Amino acid sequence: MKTTLAAAAWTVIGVALWGVATPARAQHEPDWLTKHGTDARKSTETCATCHKRNSCLECHIGKPEVANDLPLATPEDPGLAQVQRKPPASHQGGFRNRHGTLAAAAPQNCAVCHVRSDCLSCHRPDAASGTPGFHPADFLSRHPAAAYARQNTCGDCHNTTAFCANCHKTAGLVAAGRPLRGGYHDAKQFFLAGHGQAARQSLESCVGCHAERDCLQCHSALGARRFNPHGPGFDPARLKQRNAEMCLACHVTVPGGGE
Repeated sequence: MKTTLAAAAWTVIGVALWGVATPARAQHEPDWLTKHGTDARKSTETCATCHKRNSCLECHIGKPEVANDLPLATPEDPGLAQVQRKPPASHQGGFRNRHGTLAAAAPQNCAVCHVRSDCLSCHRPDAASGTPGFHPADFLSRHPAAAYARQNTCGDCHNTTAFCANCHKTAGLVAAGRPLRGGYHDAKQFFLAGHGQAARQSLESCVGCHAERDCLQCHSALGARRFNPHGPGFDPARLKQRNAEMCLACHVTVPGGGE
C-alpha cells in the first residue's frame, strides 16, 4: 500500500472489547497504520476478527473495493474495533489555502480519502457568491492585500473579467479607455510605461485580467506599435526549437506564412 500524506491521518480510537474499554492500538505495532496494506492484501481474516467493512471505508473512501472481503457491520455486531478519520498534521496550518498545488500535481493522493463532493463544498459554481464558505467574514474589505500578495489565486474560483473587473469598474478602479492611468495597477500613474518588469516577475498576475490580444496591441511584429517584447540576450532559435507555436501569435498572419 502506497504511503501518502493521508496515510498518517487516521487514528484508531478506544473500543469496547468484551465490555471493557481497551485501546485497539495495543493490538498493533506503532507503524501499523502505514504498513497494514501488505498484511491486509495477504489475508483479511485477521482484520475481520476485530474490524468490519466500515473501518476500512473511513479511510479508503475513494477505493471501497479494498473492503469487499470484510463483513458488513450490523446493529447487533458493529465490530470490536472502530477506526475514525482525523486530519493529519500536514493538513494543519492553513493547508486549505495551499492544497491546490498538491492536488493538481497528484490528485490520486487526495482520492484515497476524499470524494468529489468534498472538493465541491468549496469549488462549486456559486463559491464566489459571497456566501459564508472559503473566505472569512469581511474579507471583501481586506481582499486587495491578499490578492496583491498572491496569498490565494482569485482565478481559481472567480471569473476575473466578469467578477473582479465589473466590481472594480463600479468602484472606479478600472481606467477604461485611459491606458496610462493606474487603476487596478497599485493606483500608479503611467504604470504602462514600466509594466514589463511586473510582467516578467509575475505574468500570471497579468493574465488574471488580460488576454493575449491586449499584449498584441503593442507587442506584435505584424502591426500596431511593434514594441519588441524580447529582452537582451533573447535566443529565438532556442524558443522555436522548444515550441515554435509560440512565435506564431506575433510573427505569422497565415498558417505556413511568415513575416
